[in-house]
Amino acid sequence: MRTLCLLLLLVNALFFGWAQLIDVNATDLQQRPTASNPPARIMLAREVPAGGITELAEAATTSAPSVTPAPQPGKPPVICTSVGPFAESTEAATAEAALRKAGFQPRQRMVQGEMWVGYWVSVQGLPSRQAANDALQLLADKGMTDVYVLPGSEAGSVLSLGVFTDNQRAQRRADEARSVGLNPRIDDRKRSGSVYWVDVDQPEPVEPIDTSIFQSDPGKIMRLELRGCPAGIVD
Repeated sequence: MRTLCLLLLLVNALFFGWAQLIDVNATDLQQRPTASNPPARIMLAREVPAGGITELAEAATTSAPSVTPAPQPGKPPVICTSVGPFAESTEAATAEAALRKAGFQPRQRMVQGEMWVGYWVSVQGLPSRQAANDALQLLADKGMTDVYVLPGSEAGSVLSLGVFTDNQRAQRRADEARSVGLNPRIDDRKRSGSVYWVDVDQPEPVEPIDTSIFQSDPGKIMRLELRGCPAGIVD
């Protein structure tokens, strides 16, 4: 019995020693391989969160040199020129057509103003109605039957000898009046009322508009002006 107890004690001692020295538990390091971080992968733009894109853009802006974009060429300034005045809208329409043919984009407008009618030949300062009648008779003897005393003139002091669009014809009529001893004068005759203008926008530098393109009838004298458009007319 004593021998059996000693044998059991020996077996227990041997088992304890084997368990401590030989059958050692594996550590976490031995049981599992150390996790390693995989290398960074190139991400497509659609895979990056919105916030990440903003941060990347800010980082690139900070690190990259500042580049000033080249200025974009702006719309060149334009100058508006008015051509006229025209007595009738049909005349203004003819002028518009001539301008379009020349490469412009004109537009017509009507305003109240003065229109040059022609050269007015007259005899003024006659002392009385009898003096005006005597002058009429002298001119009639020279074949000028279209002469008349201007209505509303004081005591018949103004004698109208005609209105001419041609300056040479006006000068001839004045010479005829001088030949009978009268002292005629030539003035610009204008009328008030509706007149028409044609406006044209031109980029700078402005090239003068050739007004000869409006002269469709060589026998008709057209006195046209080129002036700056009123404020607010430019397209």
